[in-house]
Amino acid sequence: MGAMLEDETEPAYTVVAPHTTEGSAAERAPLAATSLVGRYRIVRRIGKGGMGEVMVAHDEQIGRDVAIKRMRAAAPTERQIARFLREASVQGRLEHPAIVPVHEIGRDEEGLPFFAMKRLAGSSLAKIIGVNDREEFPLQRVLRAFAEVCLAVEFAHVRGIVHRDLKPDNVILGDFGEVYVLDWGVAKVLGGASGDTVDPDVDFADVTSGSGEHATKAGTAIGTPGYMAPEQVRGAADIDGRADVYTLGCMLFEILSGTPLHPPGKLGLASALAGIDARPSQRAPDREIAPELDAICVAATAADREARIATARELSDRVLEFLDGDRDLALRRNLASQHLARARQAFEVDKQDSGDVDQRVAIREAASALALDPTLDGAAELVGRLMLEPPRTTPPEVADALTADDIRIAKETAKAGIWAIIATLCFTPLLWWMAPAASRYVAVFTGFLLVNGAMCIQVNRAKLPKPGFVVITNTILVVIIARMFSPILIAPGVAAVLAMAMVLTPRFSPLGSGITVTAMLGTAILVPWALERVGVLSVTMSVDRAGILFRAPVIEGQETRTMIVGALYAIGLIAGASIMASAMRARARESARRLHLQAWQLRQLVP
Repeated sequence: MGAMLEDETEPAYTVVAPHTTEGSAAERAPLAATSLVGRYRIVRRIGKGGMGEVMVAHDEQIGRDVAIKRMRAAAPTERQIARFLREASVQGRLEHPAIVPVHEIGRDEEGLPFFAMKRLAGSSLAKIIGVNDREEFPLQRVLRAFAEVCLAVEFAHVRGIVHRDLKPDNVILGDFGEVYVLDWGVAKVLGGASGDTVDPDVDFADVTSGSGEHATKAGTAIGTPGYMAPEQVRGAADIDGRADVYTLGCMLFEILSGTPLHPPGKLGLASALAGIDARPSQRAPDREIAPELDAICVAATAADREARIATARELSDRVLEFLDGDRDLALRRNLASQHLARARQAFEVDKQDSGDVDQRVAIREAASALALDPTLDGAAELVGRLMLEPPRTTPPEVADALTADDIRIAKETAKAGIWAIIATLCFTPLLWWMAPAASRYVAVFTGFLLVNGAMCIQVNRAKLPKPGFVVITNTILVVIIARMFSPILIAPGVAAVLAMAMVLTPRFSPLGSGITVTAMLGTAILVPWALERVGVLSVTMSVDRAGILFRAPVIEGQETRTMIVGALYAIGLIAGASIMASAMRARARESARRLHLQAWQLRQLVP
């Protein structure tokens, strides 16, 4: 019989060893003031069994409370006394922090044996497993206590002692982190260790039949049904520490799943022999049980002991290895939950207010939560929403990036304009060739082409381009062309191409807007036409019954030259428009490619 446990949360005491029944209210009532060998003052009985009883007593010599077990039989046999003393001897020789120390073994005034033990306060593992609320005893704490139990059992195995009756009732978790393994009454001493008071081949309990009064030779099952290894059920004579490893595996299964691996009674014996799926995740699919723990349970409860985890220390090490990794995982999950909470708070603030700071914080915190724990509920969804739903206001970083992009495009457009002006300058000699008499118009046109080119060079080299001046010079060029070739003949086509180029150039001033460009180039065509109508300028176009008659200053009746230059102008105008359209299409396609690529990346990030 093991030590007695006092649960300070309840007024009663609990007996946590086999062969001992919890006392009735009368049995737990204070006893008459008695003493034992003049040293222990008996306070009350807390349990009794077939052969003995356990009481709370006060050690008058040291001044501490202890638990005392003594025999109840009036005239016990020598074998009964030997069995009683054997339990005390086995427990007493195992000096380990997780094994209840025996303070004294002696005989009372009537000559009956007793032994005094440390008095415990805490909760049995069986009681902890049955509690749904794990706030006081979280799984990590229980698993670490289980690992300590394994080491205590390994300590006994190294000293040639097999417990044979491990179960949740026989494990106590103290109020201050202590762990105790109780009830060494049916322990087997291997090899006849020194100090063993009884033949090591004889066991002095038969828990399967409920007997405890007669010696039972090897070949009889010893232990508690539902926790016994298959070799124990078969009554094998060569029981060793692997039988305790099996029982520890059953306890681990129960800790994880909340239910015993085997049913109680004879059904448990048959279940152990037949074998059973020892994965706790299959028994309790609603619980988050790691595959590593499943594997440990299966390895510890293998029916063939040769395939079983070899030692209790190895079982402890495997559980601790998992806990070391699981502790890091728990920390990551906790941090991820905190990041997600901050992200949600910032996201809600951003929905109510148009501040971009909260949107930025929400994205950063949500991404951190997802990186720490990809399985965290809500993290991936929030990241997806933040990525796919743009903020109502443009963040400063995005605005700066857009400005840099506009500067780059403006410079590229200015560079293209330089080449267009060079091509036009190459065209001006044809104008001299077509109309030598209109050289003053061609000279002015060439001059403004050079000015326009200088403006394009300035835009291309400037740190912050000023394309507004280009709009002005282009407008003047359209005025000149309108006068040279009539406002209705050539100027509108040139104006349309120039308008397209200027509107597509990023706007850094009001002059670059579509409305402004339309108004200025439209004015460049309509003003010369209006001045012609009122007689300020000579008429370049008239309409009569024969059709439209153009009298452009640079067209002097040189039909062949005019036709050649006109054809080249038409081809050049079409080519210029095509080149600009191709550039627009390439730029739009590249933008679409980047958007689709970003969307694809987001789909890989957010399941």
